[in-house]
Amino acid sequence: NARSGTGGPDPGSTFSTPDGKVITRDRKEGCIPDEFTQKFSNEPGTLSMANTGQKNSGGSQFFVNTVHNDFLDHWRSDLGESQHPVFGKVVSGMDVVKAIEKVRCVDDNPVTPVQMISCKIL
Repeated sequence: NARSGTGGPDPGSTFSTPDGKVITRDRKEGCIPDEFTQKFSNEPGTLSMANTGQKNSGGSQFFVNTVHNDFLDHWRSDLGESQHPVFGKVVSGMDVVKAIEKVRCVDDNPVTPVQMISCKIL
């Protein structure tokens, strides 16, 4: 999607990682670096940062993998630059994710909008 990796916070704004490192968003649209570098594969139920296909181009969008998308793993040197670091996992409610996956779409957009009403970070 052309809008992937856009819609983030203002360029030049900052945030802190859990280890206290301060990150400055330095790209157009407030994109952030691929700082979550653990080697978690894009397996079903994992959450991954959407981006433009270029390194360090993540914004405020994410996706839930519903199949094993190992070709998106950021740490694989045998793949191109369109890679996506995994930063979380669905621990309950995968049935809801699978129901969303079946929503009818036109041009990659749901015919009936899908809303996330709440989410709990553990």
